[in-house]
Amino acid sequence: MTNHIIEDKKALKTMIILFKAHQSLVEFIKKDIKDTGFDINEFSVFEVIYHKEKLKIKDIKEKVLIANSSLSYILNKLKEKALIKSEESTKDKRIKYISLTEKGKKKALEIFPKHYNNLKEILNVLDDKETNNLNKALKKVGFNAKKRL
Repeated sequence: MTNHIIEDKKALKTMIILFKAHQSLVEFIKKDIKDTGFDINEFSVFEVIYHKEKLKIKDIKEKVLIANSSLSYILNKLKEKALIKSEESTKDKRIKYISLTEKGKKKALEIFPKHYNNLKEILNVLDDKETNNLNKALKKVGFNAKKRL
């Protein structure tokens, strides 16, 4: 075999491992959140709002990988469940801020601590050095992919 074919297979193997790990993590998360009353997209949006407390809709869109039309649908579902509220900016009426309601904060405190403990159990197979190396490597790959868009 020539060197470029060997290198191509090596890169392809890394991509396959990355995609399989991602798929396994997504399946784990779906299973972990199945009793929360959320699908994975609703959960992602709810989680971002929980962590950031008050966000513009455009900021939510940047933090989750969901299309604009789907995000509007998800926000409406969370509003119908009385978990989030929106407020107009006092400086610019075109801007709306999204935050959790008291009911939303209570729901978040019910589900996120357990969820994070379960995620920690998945990641505890890595020691601190491996975690740091993985973080650096994934950022490096992500930034390289982004600059090639």
